[in-house]
Amino acid sequence: MKELLSQYVLVQLYTDVIPQKYQPTTSTEENKEFMQSHFGTLELPLYVILKPEGGRWELIDKTGGKINSVESFKDFLRKPLEANRVAKRD
Repeated sequence: MKELLSQYVLVQLYTDVIPQKYQPTTSTEENKEFMQSHFGTLELPLYVILKPEGGRWELIDKTGGKINSVESFKDFLRKPLEANRVAKRD
């Protein structure tokens, strides 16, 4: 799992309490609005894979809720990486 996660950049969006060390920043309400409008849910936890595209991003996949199957979560992480490798070869 660690080797899969290391291929991603971790970003956290705080929707309950924003730690003081990140102040000033957007409010929790703004973050909830962003989450709802871009991902269609306020479910926590929410795991989202985004592809950066020149100052913008593309939603690749998302999954939410408690991770009950480590193998399923690994598949969630692995599929975009494999698709990206195939795309680079073409």
